Amino acid sequence: MKRRIQSLLLAVLMIGTFASCALAATKISFPYTPISAASLPWWMAKEARYFEKHGLDVDMVYVGASPVIIQAMLGGQAGVGAGGGPPLVTNILQGGDVVEVATTVPYAIQSLIVKSDIKTTTDLVGKKVGISRLGAIPHYTLQTIFKLYNVQGVNVVQTGTTTQAITSLSQGLVDGIITSAPFTFRLMKEGYRELVGPKDFRKAGIEFLIQGLVARKSFAAKNREIVIGMIKATMEGTRQMFANEKQAKTVLAKYTRQTDPDVLDQTYRFALDVFVKDPTVSPASIRPIVQHAVQWNLVDAKAANSMPLAAYYDNSYVEEIKKSGFFAELWK
Repeated sequence: MKRRIQSLLLAVLMIGTFASCALAATKISFPYTPISAASLPWWMAKEARYFEKHGLDVDMVYVGASPVIIQAMLGGQAGVGAGGGPPLVTNILQGGDVVEVATTVPYAIQSLIVKSDIKTTTDLVGKKVGISRLGAIPHYTLQTIFKLYNVQGVNVVQTGTTTQAITSLSQGLVDGIITSAPFTFRLMKEGYRELVGPKDFRKAGIEFLIQGLVARKSFAAKNREIVIGMIKATMEGTRQMFANEKQAKTVLAKYTRQTDPDVLDQTYRFALDVFVKDPTVSPASIRPIVQHAVQWNLVDAKAANSMPLAAYYDNSYVEEIKKSGFFAELWK
């Protein structure tokens, strides 16, 4: 009886302590995209309550395209978000203050999925290919494919979210879409073809920062601990993904609404191969984004050439975490 009372008291104390921490947590809005394996670390962090561990009550808000996230942040709707790619570059060159503070995926991981009768990139001429939004990462990926294979005469269509893109493809409104795992594996299982994928980009030596954490400099300067907490929770989510395959697949199924065991397994293996263990932002992953943005007349060439690469990122948060020994302990 005495032991039972002690156990009950301990449980009550633990609940009280957790409740106190929850009440003290800082509530923040976190806009993110896409609904794919690229967002797995944040889903893992949410499910494992790593955000709360670092004093954060995070409201994860799905946004259909990366440019919209940047716009929302510049409008004051969020201080930290998910992002990378062209929107990061154009925001700085247009006077914005959203910078990359951590990397999760520094290479192209999207695929061009097409109807089975399209067998080569030459067959794309005259066809319609869907992207989420002009200026977003899928648009950049598609433009990279056009340049890599010297393809012209393709009609680019804005299809919106991943679900809307897949619907457009299945209804024959477009002949192909830019998407990523798990949807690439699901669509291939349904008979569609991966015309160009991550392996092709790596083989061609194409590297660009596609995903990570971005923050407004004005917000981060006043809320440094929030940014550091988000980076720590993100990396703990990544670590948990590597450590617990069953949980990772369960989380993938929950957020992507995929139930096929084979698709989930392929997506999980894919995720293990693309996420980095060191979130330091590399200038090499940003340089090609700037160069391509200039080549495609998305930004002013003079402004881009005069802007140092360091203007697009701030590694001081990651460096502070490194000095504390957090990453060394996390990955030992």
